[in-house]
Amino acid sequence: MKNRFFFFILQPLVFLLFIGCDTSINKTIHVADGEKRSGDMNSVNGSIIIGNDCEVRGDSRSVNGRIEVGRNSTVGDLQSVNGDITIDDGSHVEHDVQSVNGGVRCRSGVKIEGRLSTINGEIDLSGTEVKRDLKTINGDITLAAKTIVRGDVIIEDRKGSSRDHHRLEIRISGESIVEGNVIVEDEDVEVQVILSGGGKVMGEVKNAEVINR
Repeated sequence: MKNRFFFFILQPLVFLLFIGCDTSINKTIHVADGEKRSGDMNSVNGSIIIGNDCEVRGDSRSVNGRIEVGRNSTVGDLQSVNGDITIDDGSHVEHDVQSVNGGVRCRSGVKIEGRLSTINGEIDLSGTEVKRDLKTINGDITLAAKTIVRGDVIIEDRKGSSRDHHRLEIRISGESIVEGNVIVEDEDVEVQVILSGGGKVMGEVKNAEVINR
């Protein structure tokens, strides 16, 4: 919890202190198809657009813009505060994917070596592999087309935020699998785990309703 809020609160300020990195205040950063970069990329009021067949060994961070990764690219951490993160077919994320208010969408053949997490954004994965945990606080989750989550799916406790009662859906379909548990940490959230088309949770489902369709 501490590390997550450290990133969300201090990240915009840290962006401005990087030396030797590709940092943009009001412009979008573009990485052309096939381009290779070794440093971090940081954008405050612009997006980060990475093309097809790229190698970005540093981290990509945006405050008020989106992050897009094209097909068959390799990237480091992806972190966004107010924009969506989209990752196209066959791309590889070597570390984590984190978003605060934007959604995360991944397509067929995407592999994420670390965790995938949001606070208020929806998570939509199709044919994707997440090697570690998948976490959110307020976002619905869709796992489709043989997506695999190797760790747990966790609905985290909303400590320090509104305690109003609300509902979330975790939709697991198309032979998608959660190898770990589905864990709801917040008793004020009503969560439905909807299984269809051979979708499975191999571990336990804790504090959520399971619906088979």
